[in-house]
Amino acid sequence: MEISENFRQWREEFSDGGGELLDFYQDACNSVPQWLETDHDNIRAFRDELAAHIRDSSVGPFPSETQWGTDEILRDLWFDVFGAESPPGDPYPVPQDRWGRHRMTKYMRDIPTKDTSLVPDTTRRWLAERNITFEILAEYREPSAEREYSRPEPAGFRKRLDELTAAGRRSGPAEGERAAEARTDLLDAKQSYLDTGHTEQAAAVDRILADREPRDEA
Repeated sequence: MEISENFRQWREEFSDGGGELLDFYQDACNSVPQWLETDHDNIRAFRDELAAHIRDSSVGPFPSETQWGTDEILRDLWFDVFGAESPPGDPYPVPQDRWGRHRMTKYMRDIPTKDTSLVPDTTRRWLAERNITFEILAEYREPSAEREYSRPEPAGFRKRLDELTAAGRRSGPAEGERAAEARTDLLDAKQSYLDTGHTEQAAAVDRILADREPRDEA
């Protein structure tokens, strides 16, 4: 599936500028229910196209990502923008109980959990619509929390990509152009953690590296 200009424009709308524009990102997410009612700037078509790209892995891998990693980033975007119900046709939906407690997204990242008095009503509504509580977010931040930095690439995923490519529903490789460089950076980070005695962080890097490995049989 080709990526439309409408899709590109909405992806830009839902950008946090590397974290510098997180408030604008959250404001955009909060506005989505109203935008959907009026189909503001063709947002319904963006919703449908995002679901199709997740289903068909048809947004090529981001430079430092695998195709699986890119699809997972788009699943996070769907959750932030369109809610807890998985996109139609998603072959690998995220279980509802993983969100917030184990799996973090951009929107949830900086929501306070101790002094919640300044959390705006729009954020509270966003959380309630996704069955996320402050207690769930607090559990994610506990030192012993089971954090899902990524999910393992499923067995058979590479075969599915080949089939989708043959059917003309996607194109391109399964790895981004800087994926190998990103792996090297992760290995460097792991060694740095080990050198400074941060074994828990080193173990987290190991999990991320393992999750990036293909699960298909040779």
